[in-house]
Amino acid sequence: MSRMNALIKAWHELDLPDGLHVELLDGELVMRANPGHLHDLPVRNLVRHTPEPFETWYERGLFLADDYRPRADAVIIRSEDIPGDDADADWPPQIVLAVVETVSTTPTAIKRDWDDKRLRYAAAGIPVYLIIDPNDATWHVLELDGSQYVETGKGVFGQEITFPEPMGFTVQTASWHPYRRRSDG
Repeated sequence: MSRMNALIKAWHELDLPDGLHVELLDGELVMRANPGHLHDLPVRNLVRHTPEPFETWYERGLFLADDYRPRADAVIIRSEDIPGDDADADWPPQIVLAVVETVSTTPTAIKRDWDDKRLRYAAAGIPVYLIIDPNDATWHVLELDGSQYVETGKGVFGQEITFPEPMGFTVQTASWHPYRRRSDG
């Protein structure tokens, strides 16, 4: 068994305590605490308001490369493309219409969502990347143009998001909230 296969096997067999989340990024297992309520709120809203024939799935692992299997905050797929129970736990990017990441507060997490995952999702050919940033209460729709994303829509919490075709549906963001600023002292 190769080192990477051994690492993937160990990762899938981890018995994590509640409150921890693990991703395989560039051949390293990255462990972090589960995000807070304000981080999860936009994705919960998307899951509840995605119309047929589409579905939004929360916390899906994506198989982008042997050594890169991020757990996206959410993915949007066609209902007919849901993999069977016998499929790999990490979904192939070919079925993903949009990937959604809610930016966290640490500098490392901010760079990962804005830069690293943006490059990896584009290289995998995922057509739309929605970045939700509660740090400044904004959202950004990026569409694949060749091998990179270009921003085609942006707004602030409270303004609706219209997903590009073939999705074409609109999501309200009035219930989304920015992170609370930590006071100094």
